[in-house]
Amino acid sequence: VEHFQWLTFEQAADLPAAAREEVALECADVLLFLLRLCDKLGIDLAAAADRKLRLNAEKYPVEKARGKA
Repeated sequence: VEHFQWLTFEQAADLPAAAREEVALECADVLLFLLRLCDKLGIDLAAAADRKLRLNAEKYPVEKARGKA
């Protein structure tokens, strides 16, 4: 998050190559930690993500949520 803390949306969308690579490596760290955690806890991450998307669709139907961001 530190890479984006004081940037505007436009600046964040146009990161220099070196900063983008640092962010990519941080994202990889998070992904690897999450996969390891799910493995140790016996969580099927794809199934959990699917359930979460279904719950979000019920909780925030398009007709109620559109334009509320």
